[in-house]
Formats: sequence, C-alpha cells, structure tokens
Amino acid sequence: MKENKLLNIWNRYRQNKRWWSIVLDFLFLVLIIAMLIPSTRKPLSAFVVRQTLLSPRESSKTIFLDEEDWSFRIVDYKGKAIELNDLNDKPIFLSFWATWCPPCLAELPSIHKLYNRYHDQVNFIFISNESPEVVSRFMQKRGFMFPLYAIAGPVPNAFEISTIPANFLINKGGRLVLYKTGAAKWDSKKMFKLMDRLVKGE
Repeated sequence: MKENKLLNIWNRYRQNKRWWSIVLDFLFLVLIIAMLIPSTRKPLSAFVVRQTLLSPRESSKTIFLDEEDWSFRIVDYKGKAIELNDLNDKPIFLSFWATWCPPCLAELPSIHKLYNRYHDQVNFIFISNESPEVVSRFMQKRGFMFPLYAIAGPVPNAFEISTIPANFLINKGGRLVLYKTGAAKWDSKKMFKLMDRLVKGE
C-alpha cells in the first residue's frame, strides 16, 4: 500500500516535469544533503564560492606604508623572524587566511597560479594563526608551496583586519596597490597585467 502510494506520487511528479528539470531537482537534493554532512560542507562551500569569484580591483586611494607598517614582524615555520621591511626589494603579496575558511579555500587555487607565475619576482607572505602543523599538513595534502608565516608582533593599523581572507598587494615603493577582503579570482588577465607592472617598477 505504501509502495503504491509512493509510486503514484513519483508518476505524478514525473508527468509534470521535463527530464532536465528532474535532473536539476535531483542535483539540488544532493547538494542539500552534502551541505548537511560536516565532512563535505567545507569543500562544497569553497567550490560554490569559487564559481562566483571576480578579479580584485586596484585601489583608487594612494596609501603608503609608514615606518610602523614596515616594522611588522613575522616568523617563518623554521623559526626565522623578519620584518616586512626585509622584503621590500620586491613587490609584496601579503595574505591572511585559514584552513577552516571556505572563502580562503575557494581562492587558493587561483592564488597558487599567481604564485607559480611570479614567485621569483614577488615576495609572497601567507599568514595564518593556526598551528604550523595544521597548516603544513593542509598545504602538503593539496600540493601548495606557499611561503608560510605566523605573526611575531603587533599588527600595524594598515594590516588590521576583521575578516579573512584579506590580501594586500604592495609595490616596491611601499604603496598599497590593492587591498581585498573576501575571496577573489587572482589568476585573471587583469591581475597578471597589474603584477607585470609592479614587477617592472611602474
């Protein structure tokens, strides 16, 4: 009796739907179920965000780092402490992120393409407040090769953030060329042109 009732419901549903509409309904149901499962929620959220990413825009304001900003201290995962000023021989890409953050995960593949293209010409700095073990394990699992750091002193006002991901692009002269919170598409032609200009010292 119950089986007949379910069969009738299915037949009525199928008669009122086109095949592609049934497929969409099924995919939507799978998506809802996947979002309810903790182990698939984070990667699925990152995937959905990744499909909507836009290229970041260059800042319209002229902001230069001051002495306090340049003295920002960080430490790499081998224990070597440096100041931001030690890296001003090249443009700087500074990123605050975390392994548990879906928007961070969404933009990391595009940042990795940017890094692969410019890592010899730009100083990349990736900062997370998580333990080095957690971050290193995450990077190794996904095949990312970013230079990893932790905060080793007060965060200057120029880099105070209320949300992650937060990314800063600084030219060799200390101008804050770009500041972006939230996920973005970092491997766009527009972004490559901007990076080429910075590398040339423009």
